[in-house]
Amino acid sequence: MKKYLTSPLTTPIFFSLIWLAWMCFIFVFQYDALPNILDEETGYLEFITNLAYLPLLIAFICFAKTFWNTSKSSRIDFILFVFLGISAFLRENGIQHWIPSKDTTAFKSRFFLNPENPLNEKILAGFLLLLFFAVILYLAVKYTKYLVTSFFKMNPVTWSIATLCTLGVLGKFIDRFPSNYKHSGGVALPEQLRLNLQVMEETSEILLPLIAAFILFQYWLLKKKPQN
Repeated sequence: MKKYLTSPLTTPIFFSLIWLAWMCFIFVFQYDALPNILDEETGYLEFITNLAYLPLLIAFICFAKTFWNTSKSSRIDFILFVFLGISAFLRENGIQHWIPSKDTTAFKSRFFLNPENPLNEKILAGFLLLLFFAVILYLAVKYTKYLVTSFFKMNPVTWSIATLCTLGVLGKFIDRFPSNYKHSGGVALPEQLRLNLQVMEETSEILLPLIAAFILFQYWLLKKKPQN
């Protein structure tokens, strides 16, 4: 079993099949109810997205020792990974709407350029943005070379990280496509097509914390191998 769980193809194949099967189920059996299941207040996809972070929390708790007992650098990296997980959870639950008192959302250029928004809110939003991107930059500088070389060596954790990043970028592209299409062409997408794209985006977001949890599990398995 460990052989299959630590295969570089496990994550991209397994989670891609889950994503496709889930979308097929929704489009076949719940196509007429898309507005209801996509509703942020009553739709079940929003609830499942929040619930999906529970396995990630459990993985952080269960596999913390794997990072903590190695080196100071690994402990710092683990803290940063937890920070990114918390950031993703807060972003999913609308932290960008918690900060502004007058605007609709923070973390966008229009929020910082709007003179009506209070300075303290801009400072707080700017600090959080800088902190987030500083963490991303630190991890990118530290691991990019290793990730590129290990990818071609069929490292399972690297392939899982590549799957996570690819799905995240694809989900963000799908999320922004309707508004970008309307902005560039002046015509909005048909409503049913917009809903279809939203299903793709929402279901992909649910898989992200699950893939992250599986990455931690794979890393733990690989560290356990020499002890067998």
